Amino acid sequence: MKFIKNINYKIFSVLALSALSQTVHAIPFTFEGRSLGMGGVSVATADLATAAWANPAMLTNQRPGDDFSLLIGAGAFARDDDDLKTDIDNFQAADDRYQAAVDAGDVAGAIQATSDMANIIAGIDGKTAAADVTGVAAMGIAFDSFAMALSIRADAIGASTVTNLSQTPVEVLDPTKNIVNIEGVIATEFGLSIAKNFQLFGKKTSLGIKPKVVDLQGFVYQESISTIDSLDNVFDDGKKYDLGTFTSFDIGASMELSDSFRLGLNIRNVITDEFDLDGQTLSFDTNSRIGAAYYNRFLTVAVDYDLTENKPLLANPLYGGLSTQYLAVGAEFNAFDFAQLRIGARKNLADDISDAAKDTALTAGVGFWLGFNLDIAATFTDNSVGAFLQTGFRF
Repeated sequence: MKFIKNINYKIFSVLALSALSQTVHAIPFTFEGRSLGMGGVSVATADLATAAWANPAMLTNQRPGDDFSLLIGAGAFARDDDDLKTDIDNFQAADDRYQAAVDAGDVAGAIQATSDMANIIAGIDGKTAAADVTGVAAMGIAFDSFAMALSIRADAIGASTVTNLSQTPVEVLDPTKNIVNIEGVIATEFGLSIAKNFQLFGKKTSLGIKPKVVDLQGFVYQESISTIDSLDNVFDDGKKYDLGTFTSFDIGASMELSDSFRLGLNIRNVITDEFDLDGQTLSFDTNSRIGAAYYNRFLTVAVDYDLTENKPLLANPLYGGLSTQYLAVGAEFNAFDFAQLRIGARKNLADDISDAAKDTALTAGVGFWLGFNLDIAATFTDNSVGAFLQTGFRF
């Protein structure tokens, strides 16, 4: 088609370049390659390389002898839970039939095409599609008494929906009706994470904090459902906004209940803020997630749960259907530190989302130690897909 086909192209290319060249943070809880392969679990399983995004307290969880880590990765995700792509394809095909019927003097064909367009609009209300491109980089260092990490994360997200709906025979052909709305947010996050462990009631406990600065930019774009066929003009003709900077911090905690069982907690955006984007409010809210993990030399099994419902980092309330509240489970099988096989699943328990958005997402991944780390992961449902690739070093 036309629209979502180009969303995959443009937001996975133009926004990818924007994201990876700036460094961002645009979604409440983000993934990297290892956690994505394990269903998204990370709060009680992260290590020196990944704790900056999962739980700063987990910086103290490093392999014996590993005091330094470097990680670089990128991923892409797309959601079309209610098949908005097909609706827009079908509308434009019906519009083409209408034009052909008019040109041929086929009154019955023109009426039928108009009726088909009206039926499509009747079922399109509230449907959304979204894409997200992510880039990450972090350097972690462990000292005798504490650990720290410098991190950069880039997420660029875009979402679309159709508004100003009308099904009447005249207005269904009106280019001022049935408008595709596109909104995007590009944010830039720099973080410094610090963690220290100590004994609490005889249990190894760690506390961590991550001060961060986020720079925000946004854009909005509108075009008729009958004419949109690419995003070439989004950045040229859309409204662009420099939203400013957001300063906050995340906190985390972990506790080793035994030699093989750990609990974790991560609270993000302890300081909240709001920004105006084209008359709508873009909010950075406080989010929290808990996790538990069982682990030994060969196996890690974990579960994470979002204690809060997480709104997408988009201003327009029409995108509320993209909210998330995940319950995630995952496992990692370790083959003597040379290779790791990962599987997982996560389910969205948020309120007021479509049935398709509640489908359980399956994930899988693999990691290799080849003198450097190489991690590959993928996730999918019937209406969403994503993948992540990362590499790094540790010693």
